[in-house]
Amino acid sequence: MKEIQSVLRSISEGKIENNYFLMGNQPYFINLICKKLEEKLINKNNREFDLRLLYGKETSVPEILETVKSYPMFGEKQLVIVREAQYLNKEIELLLPYLEDSLNQTVLVICYVNKTLDSKSKIYKSISNNSKLIEFKRLYESEVYRWINSEAKKLNLTLDPKSIMLIYSNLGLDLEIIQKALEKLSFRSNNQNVIKVEDVEKYIGFSKEYNNFELQNSIGEKKFDKSIFIINQMFKNENKNPIKLTLSVLHNFFIKLILIHSKNFNSTPKNLGIHPYFLKDYQLAARNFSLEKSIKIIHLLKETDIKSVGIIENRGGKRKELKLMLDLVLEIIGL
Repeated sequence: MKEIQSVLRSISEGKIENNYFLMGNQPYFINLICKKLEEKLINKNNREFDLRLLYGKETSVPEILETVKSYPMFGEKQLVIVREAQYLNKEIELLLPYLEDSLNQTVLVICYVNKTLDSKSKIYKSISNNSKLIEFKRLYESEVYRWINSEAKKLNLTLDPKSIMLIYSNLGLDLEIIQKALEKLSFRSNNQNVIKVEDVEKYIGFSKEYNNFELQNSIGEKKFDKSIFIINQMFKNENKNPIKLTLSVLHNFFIKLILIHSKNFNSTPKNLGIHPYFLKDYQLAARNFSLEKSIKIIHLLKETDIKSVGIIENRGGKRKELKLMLDLVLEIIGL
């Protein structure tokens, strides 16, 4: 996160590189850097002339090279953004000679989304030497939590801990969707002092009673009837509560229980990546699920995840996902 802030600050100060290679699992940050470069370099009136958008699925490296070697029509520099560059595959190596001797009239941004280059490869080393190369890794739960809190403050929102967990447990790690949800909350909440779960439920449409966060806690408390009821409510809606997200939340939960049981791990909220408010919930769950049981549950979650892929690919629908989840909870709480 610090590297991203540093790059954005450099762009704002006009310290702009000729070439950027942005790769990894966070399209939100990749798009944010592209947006900041456009704001800094391109006059809105000249956008059609000095901003060139290319797509890896639809273009070739020769076309990219032809574009970057052209001149801006009105501004001092042109901005060339290659989106979906991962689809260029090995052909991307043909860009290396240009990166080694790039032109000052062009800022080239290569967006390599949801993929990374091998850090030991020749192409990685060459790109790293001749570009601003940034790898956006998947954020941890604690980092997403802090990011939600930080972005909310920018929108003059103060979220209580449960509100942040409700948003995270329903939207997972997709920062772009979370950002839109916060904007919606900001628009409709009239900047009240503290946003509570009731406000999130009212303005964004998440249930404060039937969500991944409440499911996690009821399982942690070994409340079988409540857990089954929550799952039945969650999987009623065809368009909400994807099973992948639910499994991911539960996986993170039991990984933390394993850490709590680890002798050489200091189970502070900071080390666990949670808000201090929720520490007691994790401590209770750790008493209910031993180290051995938690490890076994991780395997159960992985097995369920594999089964869910088959259901999704074959369009099995929510009914089959519901059965998978019911069977899973039965096994977990039965341990």
